[in-house]
Amino acid sequence: MKISLATVFVSLLSLAVNAQNVVNVDVPKVNEMIYNKELLNITYSIIGTQTTNPPLNNYYPDSLSVDFVWTEHANTANTLSLQVSTGLNTNPYPGGTQNVQRKETFRVPNCHFFSRYPPTTFDFSLVFTPIYNTITRSNGSIVEPTGTPQDRIIVPLAVTVDNSTFPKC
Repeated sequence: MKISLATVFVSLLSLAVNAQNVVNVDVPKVNEMIYNKELLNITYSIIGTQTTNPPLNNYYPDSLSVDFVWTEHANTANTLSLQVSTGLNTNPYPGGTQNVQRKETFRVPNCHFFSRYPPTTFDFSLVFTPIYNTITRSNGSIVEPTGTPQDRIIVPLAVTVDNSTFPKC
């Protein structure tokens, strides 16, 4: 069976469009270097449904939560997290005619934290989880949204620890 290059290209393009996210993380970038005690800027974009061709079939989450997650290299079952933020605004631009960029900040833990969970032993990341609320009608029936919910976004981070002022850091 022969498959033309054009058929493969159209299929790949279709997959890419169907997998498009409505929330993208702009900052931090994957494997971006962060430093203990720094105020980390977080920037995310809400994609307008009408800015893509064809328009997106995904639906918007009600909000976004962000967690700082660390996993031990030797034991991936040893995964811990702390909540960075919840209830982040994911409202699109009216009519979805343009993208909207939003910002949040996070104070990276201090050197005492990284002494207990050293970057040589743990992997660190920010995990962005879209939150979809269930809509219940007054008669008790549940409204099923149409479209594809977005998966969580995992942004691995590289951590540098300044121990020069330890133990007073």
